[in-house]
Order: sequence, then structure tokens, then C-alpha cells
Amino acid sequence: MRTRRESGYSLVEVMAAIVILTTAIIPMVGMFDAALQAVSTSGDYGVARACAGQKLEQVRSLPYETVSSGLPDGTCEPSGFGYEIHEEFVNAELQEIEGDQGLTRVTVTVSWDGGDSYGTTGIVSRW
Repeated sequence: MRTRRESGYSLVEVMAAIVILTTAIIPMVGMFDAALQAVSTSGDYGVARACAGQKLEQVRSLPYETVSSGLPDGTCEPSGFGYEIHEEFVNAELQEIEGDQGLTRVTVTVSWDGGDSYGTTGIVSRW
């Protein structure tokens, strides 16, 4: 037999607790989605960084005449990210010039879905 002094939760208290917890949990679900998207984007930047670095090193290993005459764009494997290679003649102060003085600035830009891109730049010398 129960007395009025026994403690316990009423149905109203339980329902109030459920409403409060639900109100707190729903925004957390949105944060998980945002976190997963950030991880995915970070991974894409890592892949793009690796591809750009690899392509720049490949360009640096080529003879100067090949680099200064222009290089084709392409696709990084296995990611499928596209890359562009842009060459421009520079002087010893690394300022863009019209004629070839033996230095070429090479910029490799890797781009992927969503319009994001990553670029890296290096100098190739004739000497």
C-alpha cells in the first residue's frame, strides 16, 4: 500500500524531461552532419594537395625547354580530380616578364566537384 510521502516521477515530469532532451538532441544531429561534411572536404583538400605536389615535382624533373613551351592539363589518378598547369616567364625578382630569361614560374591548380581548388607554385630554371 502506498502513502502520499513515497517519491516518484509523475507522467507530467517524464513528458517534460522528454521534451527538454529532444530539444537538446535535435541540434546535435545537425552538428554531426556538418562535421561529416567538414571531414569529407578536408580529405578532398589532402588528395588535391598530394596531386598538386606530385605534378609539380614531375614538371621540375622535365627539361627546361619542355616546361617553358607549355604543358598539357590532365586528371589526377585515382581521385579523378582535374589539374591545370600554367607557366609564365619570370625574372630573378620573380616578377612576370614577356621574354624568356631562363626562369619559369609553374602553377599547378587541382580542382574538383563543388568548385573547390588547391594550387601550388614552383620555379623551374634553365641552369
